[in-house]
Amino acid sequence: MMASRRWSPLTCLGKTTLSPSGLTQLESEVGEVETFVCTNCELRYEGSGPLPKPVDDEAAANGSSNAWTAVDVSLSCHITTHRIVLVDEKEAIAGSIPYPLVQSAEGRGGPSFRSPKASYKIELITLAWGELLIVFRGGERHPYSQSGKDRDAALNAINRAMKRKAWEERQRQAEKDASRPSNTIAARKVGVDAIMTKNKLLLRENANLAETAFGGNNNAANSGGFVSKKKSNQEDIDAFMREATPLLKVIQKYTSTIERERKAAALSTNHVHKDTSKQHNDTEKLVAMLENMGMASALSEKQSGSMYHKQLARQIVDFLRHNDKLNKAGGMMTLTDVYCLFNRARGTNMISPDDLLKALNLMKVLGLGMSRRSFKSGVLVIQDDAFDDEVMAKKLANLASSSMKQKSESLGAGASFTDDVGGITVIDVSRTLKIPALLANEQLQSAEHMGWLCRDITIEGIRYFPNLFQEAASC
Repeated sequence: MMASRRWSPLTCLGKTTLSPSGLTQLESEVGEVETFVCTNCELRYEGSGPLPKPVDDEAAANGSSNAWTAVDVSLSCHITTHRIVLVDEKEAIAGSIPYPLVQSAEGRGGPSFRSPKASYKIELITLAWGELLIVFRGGERHPYSQSGKDRDAALNAINRAMKRKAWEERQRQAEKDASRPSNTIAARKVGVDAIMTKNKLLLRENANLAETAFGGNNNAANSGGFVSKKKSNQEDIDAFMREATPLLKVIQKYTSTIERERKAAALSTNHVHKDTSKQHNDTEKLVAMLENMGMASALSEKQSGSMYHKQLARQIVDFLRHNDKLNKAGGMMTLTDVYCLFNRARGTNMISPDDLLKALNLMKVLGLGMSRRSFKSGVLVIQDDAFDDEVMAKKLANLASSSMKQKSESLGAGASFTDDVGGITVIDVSRTLKIPALLANEQLQSAEHMGWLCRDITIEGIRYFPNLFQEAASC
C-alpha cells in the first residue's frame, strides 16, 4: 500500500508538474520564464485552523486522516513570470501560487533591537489560501547574510512579475495581431500583390518594434521639458518589457534564418566568393549582436546563485532523457558528446567544461538516475545508473560467438580461412552497437577484464574472441 500524501501548506497549493529530474515544468506556450531560484526556504500558513485537504489526496479518499502540519521546511523557491513555485526536492512534491491570486507581497522580518537574528520573510496575502509566509534561511556558508539577499531578490522578482502581468500577454498579443496593418491592409488584396504588400508591412512593423523596444519614450525628451535620467531609464526598461515577446519572436526568426544560411553555405560549393564573404560578414554581425543581447531562457549562474550547478545537473538529465538520447547511445555517452549536444541546444547561453564537470559530480548525490564514470584509461563518460557491465559483457561475448559461427559456415561453404578469421574488433562493435569507437574499445577491455572475452594481437590489429575457458568452467 502506498504511503498517503502529507497534509501541509505545500500540498494544498496549486498543482505543479515536475520533470523526471525534479525541475519545474514551465508553461512555455504562454512564455513562462524562471527568473530567480534559491534553496533552504520554509512555507508557513498563518491562518487559524488547517487548509482544506487536496482533492486528489489518497488519505482523504480512503476516509483516513493525516495530521495537519502548518510548516514545510527545506524547500526550494522558484520565481517565474507567472507564479511562485515551491518544491520539496526530497519527496518530489511541488506547489505553485499564481500571481492573479496574490493580493499583496511585502517583506517582513530582519534584524531588530530585540531580535538581532530574526528571519527574513515574504508575506503573501492570497485569495485562495489566506496569509502565507515564505521564510528564507540562506545558504550553507553564510546563512543569515545570504537569507537577506535571497529575500530581497525574490521580492523584487515577484514585484516585477506582478507589475508586468505576463499571464495577460496572450490576450494582449492576440488583440495586437488582429489590429496589425499587415493583416488588415493585405486582406483587401489578392495574389502576388497581397504577398508583396504583407512582406513590406511586416518589415516596417519589425523596424518600428525594435525602435519602440530600444528607444523607450523619446517624446518627453524631444518636447523640451526636463526628464530625469533615472526616470527615462525606467521608461526605456518598461518599453522593452512591453515589447519583449514580439521582439523575441523576430529574433528567433532571424536565428533560424542564420542556421539555414550556415547549413546551405556548408553544403554549397558553386557560389561566388565575394557574395559569400559579404553574406558571412553580415551573418556574423547579427550573431554577435544576438549574443550580446543574451536572448536565452535558461538560467545563468548569476541568476540562480548556489543552485546553479544543481539546476544544471537536472537540465542535463532531462535533456538526455528526452527522446531517449542516452539509451539510444547504449546507456553512456562521452563528456565531449554531451558538452557539444547540450551547448548546441542552449544556443547562446553556453556552459563551460568546468560547469559540466561540477554538475556531473552532483548527479549521484541528487539521485537523478545518471552519474559520472571514469575508465582506467582516463576516459570520462556519463552513464545511466541502470547500465550493467555484466549485461554488456555478455552482449559482446554473444557478438563474438556469432562471428565464430559465421566463420565456420563460410569455411564449410568452401571459402578459405583468410576470408573470415572470426572475432570482433573495435570497429565491428562500434558499427553494430552504434557507439563511438572510443567507448567500444573501453567496453571490450571491460568485458575482457571480467573474463568474457580474450584478445588476439596480430599485425592486423586486435581481435576479441569468446573466452572458451570460462565457457568450459560454466559447464
